[in-house]
Amino acid sequence: MMNFQSVFKKTVSSLLCVFLFCGCASVHLDLMDIDPPLCLNDPAPVRVLVVKHFQDSMKAHFGFFGLMTWKQPPLKKVFKEQLDEYGGNGIINISIKSEFSTVDMLLGLPFFPLWFPCTYIVEGDVVIIQSSL
Repeated sequence: MMNFQSVFKKTVSSLLCVFLFCGCASVHLDLMDIDPPLCLNDPAPVRVLVVKHFQDSMKAHFGFFGLMTWKQPPLKKVFKEQLDEYGGNGIINISIKSEFSTVDMLLGLPFFPLWFPCTYIVEGDVVIIQSSL
């Protein structure tokens, strides 16, 4: 029969393991703060010309199990650069994925949980909005 103390210790150690292996890192992107504003869906029927599909990767840095963000990924900068480079006036089909690469794990392991990197893959289509349908 187990006593209360051993049950309590196992419960606390289990919760601590769950807390250590679960992160709560988040990334913020304000779609209206970019000129022109971006949209993740098609708000109105418009005719667009897809100029170029792009894919870019960038790093973000988090600490204290993801509770603190040391460096956000420069999403706004990437979108602006893509619009300027290809002469578009909008971006559609935006996809932002996070992944922990082998390099991220090797770099972050000695400093975990104080600091860990994460790679973000951003892709989308630069378009020229021609007119309403």
